[in-house]
Amino acid sequence: MAQWRIDNQEFLDHNKTIFEVVNIADEDGNIINTFGAASNIIISEGSLAGYSGVHKYGGVYGTSGSGMHTVWTAGDTSATALYPWSHSAGTLSVVSTSGSDVTVVTIQGLDSSYNFIEETFTLTGTTPVTGSTTFTRVNRAFMNTTTNVGKIQASIGGTVVTEIAAGFGQTLQCFYTIPAGKTGYMTNLNASTSKNQVTDLFLFQQPFGGAFRVAANMSLNQSNQAIEFPAPLKFTEKTNIDLRVQGSNNATVSADFTIILKDNA
Repeated sequence: MAQWRIDNQEFLDHNKTIFEVVNIADEDGNIINTFGAASNIIISEGSLAGYSGVHKYGGVYGTSGSGMHTVWTAGDTSATALYPWSHSAGTLSVVSTSGSDVTVVTIQGLDSSYNFIEETFTLTGTTPVTGSTTFTRVNRAFMNTTTNVGKIQASIGGTVVTEIAAGFGQTLQCFYTIPAGKTGYMTNLNASTSKNQVTDLFLFQQPFGGAFRVAANMSLNQSNQAIEFPAPLKFTEKTNIDLRVQGSNNATVSADFTIILKDNA
């Protein structure tokens, strides 16, 4: 590779000066673009060993009070306004509010060791279906073949831990737990609110064994805001991440964030 010296406007003479050129490449030696969105395509396609991407997005369509709410579709009722992080580990019970939902749903999360797990359920409408896999955390749920007619909720010991709103086919929840053996790097946070009234959003993190604390925040007034983190926010393994909103009653809030996971090894 020819190297150009900008200081004296000439190509490098190996007898005069020593330079080192460093490039980032994949396992096959292909040079990776390290600038802009294109640099992350290789992560999304799963061809960069040790890295993966997570995009979390959610909404609460009518807050049930002016207190703190997690941004997820179940946040429209006071009973589930704030995500129940203290729930115990256990098997899931999944049910729909519609008898028409006799289709398949997949739920993804973490086991008791905080490793990735997945279980598929064949729904029987308004009759609960119980699984056989123990979940410590639930990070996502989605329909497999047919979009759900009713609202689908999964519970552990009677506590709702995830929800697919009627007709959505996918969970909308702005919370996530970093799996074991990985470190998360948040690159951006976006949010919008519907009411012409100040609404505050707080990104909480809870390191494993620690307390919830704010990692970022924004204030909106019937507007939207996007935050880019040039130095990504770092979250260690098993950290709980919870985006919460505090504002007026009956507000609609939607948000999303992106995390790049890196294997600790």
